[in-house]
Amino acid sequence: MIEHVVERLRPVVDEVVVVTSKDLSLPILRARIVEDRDAALGPLAGIRDGLEACGAEIAFVTSTDAPFLATQHVAGLLDRATPEAVCVPEAEGHLQVLSAVYPTRAWKEADRLLSQGRRRPLDLLERVGFEALQLEAPWPAGQAPWHGFNTPEEYLIAARNADPAACAEVELLGRAALGLESRHFRVPIGRLGEVLAALPLPKSLQLVENGKLGKPHLVSLGGRDLVRDLDVPIGPGERVSVIDALAGG
Repeated sequence: MIEHVVERLRPVVDEVVVVTSKDLSLPILRARIVEDRDAALGPLAGIRDGLEACGAEIAFVTSTDAPFLATQHVAGLLDRATPEAVCVPEAEGHLQVLSAVYPTRAWKEADRLLSQGRRRPLDLLERVGFEALQLEAPWPAGQAPWHGFNTPEEYLIAARNADPAACAEVELLGRAALGLESRHFRVPIGRLGEVLAALPLPKSLQLVENGKLGKPHLVSLGGRDLVRDLDVPIGPGERVSVIDALAGG
């Protein structure tokens, strides 16, 4: 998701600043990385640190889980905003404070608010002043630029809406691949259990037993994480490797 958001932003801004926690490991990004010095204080602390790091007078602020963030949405807001008159979309009965333009000078006010125990981004916008924009909705229902997801199912719905034909890559390694004509498969995205169930395997090869991953097997996601939870969501282009538990250690 962070790679997706960064690439949506890069065409219309001078620089992308990613605020992260020291506890997170990020992929290589074409962006400047800033560490959130008070991660436990919520999004306003991250906004403060990001605004402080910016070299421009205004900045578009977004959350990471913005699968429908559109470059033209960001460009439209930046074109309308000035350091004295920033703008916030008002839609669905709410001000969309995590899809809005802020003055970078506001980091000092954010710092003062945090010292007073106030952690809402809206508090900051009310302090510096803003224009609420009533936006028309050119996007499909549920796919506004600020819509995110909080559960595996919401993530999969978003991914399927973006690409109904989205697939993941599955490879079988070791004894799991013995006797098969092919060990590589493309199957529709879904929870891990659904992805494994979609593989055209002989009945003699049971990857799932009684609703659980079979004991002889391990699953690696992207060549990194070993998982056994069949509810883990597998998204577009993800690579799933099924290996022997003994071979995997």
